[in-house]
Amino acid sequence: MNNYEKYRQVRKEAAGTALLLLILIGAWVAAGFGLAGIPVEFFHLPLWVWTATIGIWLFAIIGVKILTATVFVDMSLDDSEEEVRHDK
Repeated sequence: MNNYEKYRQVRKEAAGTALLLLILIGAWVAAGFGLAGIPVEFFHLPLWVWTATIGIWLFAIIGVKILTATVFVDMSLDDSEEEVRHDK
């Protein structure tokens, strides 16, 4: 993989991470404010507390698993092997 391909891959990974962040923020707002009027409680805590904390945490883990399986690539960040090393 040459430097340009590495650069493109890093940009793709950053874009995927930023998209996941925006989705998580939207889901957090929807879970926190959208469910605030529902009178359901678990262990004396309203539903929005559970969805805005534990639910978003689980959603983030699933999102990261999807990113690592589909977008991220394991690659070497060292320079090309074709370049001559001068530190020998």
